Amino acid sequence: MVQRWYVECPICGKLYQIKMQIDMNIGLYEWPISFECLECGENLDYTFSKKGLRPKKSDFQPSPSDAPITTIGYSSSLPISDELYMKDLDYVQSMALSSPYMNLTYSGGFIIEEVHQFDLFLQRMQENLLPYKGVLLSLLPIFKKGNVDAFSKKMALLFDMKRYKPLTSSKGMYDTYFELIEKSYHNLITPYYYEHYFKRNVKPLSDYLNGASSADIKAIKEKLDESGKISAWYENEAIPYIAEAMNKIQKLIPAMIYSSVGESDVAKRGNLKIVTISCEEVVSMYSKGFETYTHALKIMVGLNNIVENGNIDTFTNPKVGGVDSIDKFARLSGGKMLEHLEDYATIYDYLDGAMNNKVRNAASHGEGGLEYVVLTQEVKCYYDDSDRSKHYDTSLIAICRICYVQLLHILEVTLLARKIVEKVN
Repeated sequence: MVQRWYVECPICGKLYQIKMQIDMNIGLYEWPISFECLECGENLDYTFSKKGLRPKKSDFQPSPSDAPITTIGYSSSLPISDELYMKDLDYVQSMALSSPYMNLTYSGGFIIEEVHQFDLFLQRMQENLLPYKGVLLSLLPIFKKGNVDAFSKKMALLFDMKRYKPLTSSKGMYDTYFELIEKSYHNLITPYYYEHYFKRNVKPLSDYLNGASSADIKAIKEKLDESGKISAWYENEAIPYIAEAMNKIQKLIPAMIYSSVGESDVAKRGNLKIVTISCEEVVSMYSKGFETYTHALKIMVGLNNIVENGNIDTFTNPKVGGVDSIDKFARLSGGKMLEHLEDYATIYDYLDGAMNNKVRNAASHGEGGLEYVVLTQEVKCYYDDSDRSKHYDTSLIAICRICYVQLLHILEVTLLARKIVEKVN
């Protein structure tokens, strides 16, 4: 089923038609809608829920005599085909177009079986994650304050528990918060990701930590702490980032379908769009995540060194050169870390875009670093501030995809770091 809404830019008055896919999930939560006005550049943000569209839709009533209206297809969960994005359509053309779902499958981007497979993942996430997506952020101030009693009461309110057993220690509070993080992670990964990344790259590290002696874990922690305490990293950087990212996870959902089918190159699936998040917001999210993850990449690399080579300082790849210890590696910039990992297949393939230094550098150069084309959603990243001829070309939905992958990796290394700290304590 498709429903049409008309909205006007509050700045320049340009009229848009939003062609929205209405399914059984659309009324369950508040779904984000975000796009940039073609005329004036204002970012237009809306939410749709069972209460309707907010801010209020336009009172415009269409008729066959109307001039063409810029039309935007919208789905809360799927990418939008090019045929339904920013197209000026007259009355007849607008009525004749298929739904966003049908356009996506007709366009050849994803076949019906792949969309169905993704829908099964979405059903699990919508049941077990989305109702609680804001819990980590709501609990964060109390968690950071360390007030165990207040944390227990807040948990009871958030989960609507009339009867609950109060927590009695700081450890109990920490264990509960990290249990929520772990549950969030497992409800956020697709079956494909679980088989091809979690089981291959993350589970072996977790299994090693589970089986290692306390003395071995203590030695690992001491090594990793030389370049900054890993507990300070997850408390001050990772947890706040995770809490904020999870609170707006719906904005990334349409890009998750690429993970569902194991596709890293979004261009291979056609010229698809996303209308749930702005370029500015996702680039900011990605840049912050890049810095957060850079400070913990030593944990993933160090543990891989142990599993593959028996020593935290022994790197698998010969390109590391002068970096002969995990401490020296940890003190490199993010870009230099990537250079040293290019032929470390276990790590580099696993990263899967989570550390794209060109996107990050372009974002750090201010307004001139990124060039976003609204009509095509193409993004030019000018990563070298001294040479404008150097740019990395990507798209809005591609950045959304790597932002999602990056979040998964931050969740993974946070849980590994916590396991190290707990086994020592």
